[in-house]
Amino acid sequence: MIVHEYEKINLFIPTEFQCYFSERWGEVKATQYCGALKIANQTLTILPKIDKHNDVANLRYLTYMLSYVYDLKVDESIASTDTEKSPILELLISIFSRELIREVEKGMYREYITVQDNLRVMRGRFMAGMDARTNFVRDKIYCEYDEFSPDNPLNALFAYTVNVCRRITNSADNRRQLGTLHLMFDEVTPYYNPHTTYHWHRLNERFRHLYKIALLILQNLNIRFDKVGANEWAFMFDMNVLFEQFIGKIVRSIEPTAIIQTENNFGNLKLKPDILISNRLIIDTKYKKVNGKEELKRDDKYQMYVYGKNYKIDQTMLLYPKHLIDLSDSKSLNLGKQGESVILKIRSVELQSNVSSFREYIVEMKNKVGEIV
Repeated sequence: MIVHEYEKINLFIPTEFQCYFSERWGEVKATQYCGALKIANQTLTILPKIDKHNDVANLRYLTYMLSYVYDLKVDESIASTDTEKSPILELLISIFSRELIREVEKGMYREYITVQDNLRVMRGRFMAGMDARTNFVRDKIYCEYDEFSPDNPLNALFAYTVNVCRRITNSADNRRQLGTLHLMFDEVTPYYNPHTTYHWHRLNERFRHLYKIALLILQNLNIRFDKVGANEWAFMFDMNVLFEQFIGKIVRSIEPTAIIQTENNFGNLKLKPDILISNRLIIDTKYKKVNGKEELKRDDKYQMYVYGKNYKIDQTMLLYPKHLIDLSDSKSLNLGKQGESVILKIRSVELQSNVSSFREYIVEMKNKVGEIV
């Protein structure tokens, strides 16, 4: 079942997933969250309505944006994907499992880890305190030693992601690839700690993009376990955040001096504009539905005025996706009294394209954003 952002949904939504939807007078609507959900035996795919007539294209645009923001390796075969049978989660699982198999076949990542164990022979450093508390019969020695092991934090993250994906995938190809990975990581204890810090160097750098995909899956996945053991899940992206990150990275590639999401203090006031370009323009991205500049919230105008005055930049911009609101011919607003005003431009960028490859899409988006900024 496919629906689009901000459309009505005729489906019971479990409490755990209601945060992705809005409800008014008993009517449930999708919001700015896009992705996929599995509720009971039904999979619901929520797509941005960038192309009003082609959901394969809409899935492609969403995947291209995710791929650019998270540096994913794109499989161009998504151009012919059945969006109802293969939601975005299955695509990411496919990319993750295929690439991880390829890297592990080159060699499993290992690192030295400190192990404490009760052994029959001395190895490494003798731990007298633990030995006295543990070995009442002197047939073992409590030691601490370093081991060059595959059972390390990075592999533990991969093993955990593999196990999670095996529980939720409906794709035969994905199940086969994940089964292969399960055997490859049989010596690794799976666990995931969102606060773990990973140190990158020449031995594990080739796994960095897979680390990003694993986090992308785990951080956006919400699994609900019911009493009979069936799994329901939601894999959702806040398009407001994704649009902000996508445009920010595009702008940074055009204007290398652009500052993205940097917080500054002005007295007791903390400000964090989305994009600050070379002390000449402040951009705030908005992924929401409005019918024109007349519907702009007063808070948005105040926000841009405060940005302009404190950063001493008189040019500001609110940037929207064009499929939600077409502001091509919108005039600028003057915020504040004459002589001390801040100019607010209201613009929209077209995310739809006629190109059929990821590389061409990003080049076209850079051209479109470059014309605006």
